[in-house]
Amino acid sequence: MADKKSLVAIAKEGDIQASVTKVFDLLGGVTNMIKKGETVVLKPNAGHAAPPESAVCTNPETLRAVIREVKKAQPYRIVVAESAAIGCDTMECFEVSGMAKVAEEEGVELYDIKAEKDLVNVAVRGYRSNIKKCKLPKLLLEADHIINLPIMKAHASMVFSCALKNIKGTVQDGVHHTMHQQNLTMAMMDVWWAVRPDINIVDAINVASGYSPHTPTPLEVGVIMGSYDPVALDLIACDVVGIDTEKVDYFRAAQEAGLGTTHRENIEIVGEKVEDVYKKMWIPYLGDMASRWPEYDIRCEGACSSCQALLALNMETLKAIGEYEKNSDTTVVVGPRNTLPDKPKDKIILHGNCTKKWADKGLWIPGCPPGEPALYMSLTEHKVIDGGVDGMVENYIRPRMAKDQPQWKSYVTEKAKEFYAAQENK
Repeated sequence: MADKKSLVAIAKEGDIQASVTKVFDLLGGVTNMIKKGETVVLKPNAGHAAPPESAVCTNPETLRAVIREVKKAQPYRIVVAESAAIGCDTMECFEVSGMAKVAEEEGVELYDIKAEKDLVNVAVRGYRSNIKKCKLPKLLLEADHIINLPIMKAHASMVFSCALKNIKGTVQDGVHHTMHQQNLTMAMMDVWWAVRPDINIVDAINVASGYSPHTPTPLEVGVIMGSYDPVALDLIACDVVGIDTEKVDYFRAAQEAGLGTTHRENIEIVGEKVEDVYKKMWIPYLGDMASRWPEYDIRCEGACSSCQALLALNMETLKAIGEYEKNSDTTVVVGPRNTLPDKPKDKIILHGNCTKKWADKGLWIPGCPPGEPALYMSLTEHKVIDGGVDGMVENYIRPRMAKDQPQWKSYVTEKAKEFYAAQENK
């Protein structure tokens, strides 16, 4: 029906299992979604080798609660599937995140998408990026149900990560690299059309605020959310933690791609009210970028939210590691609607594919968006550090991030304390 609204369920029962059950019940009940003898794939966020207390990956107890809820429908098979972030080992991520232990205890399978050789080239419906076809494991295509099980978190290259972004973890590294070399937001929408989970359950028990996923600041929100509509779900999730959705580009892209609604009048919230579970999250990626770092010449007209987020991450990283003042005469260009100063090439950093037209006038970092630490590393090294180059991530970028991590973590910890102290005093 034309007037049918997208349901978004919010539960805060004080117990994860009770909250998960409540969300399923509010959405129609698990036995009405899943039938006896069917195969169910659960897609959590296990993209990094991070322990549960970091709030970077889906909480293992949330995974356990969903498994137990699904078991009520007596499925033939339950599989927990993931393709970890580029440069990360999926099985290690399962282990460190606590999901491997839960899977063993609950008697369900773990499945590493990266390791699968039997792939099917799936045509993307109405593709909006250059991903006309998407190689996916037969398991995802033949499963009766795919349950998307993300954790809500801030994200350095997307501002915000929840249901829509989590499905990026269904492709192998080759496709993943391709997605970053053109429009990542549009590519995400295209992958969604190929995979199409039939329900989304969000872990918002403890969310990762701040500079997640690599340096998160956990925040207790205490809710489980769910919806058949991933766009509506992510929209309301943003409302729960105080994120201005007008400043997150992928909502517009998702609406245009027909994946769901961004119109609040077409969304019905059931269960808890947003205002009753509201918890302001620290999202340091939004705001006035042009004047935030006055020691630099920041030019960001027309920049998307992803590149603005990465600009914030990298400029603050320079401060943390003591490299900010050393490079303060640099012009940083983000977005397509800018002019360039008359400066030597090594004093102009061009960030992202939108700036390629000036590639002969500065150090151009490719990607849409580029890799998360590419800007600060290129600035300090005075050469382009491109994660798309074979071996660069494993041999240089991740070791450099590990080297800088202690200083960066201390810096972020202090900034988080300042933010949440200010929230308490309001």
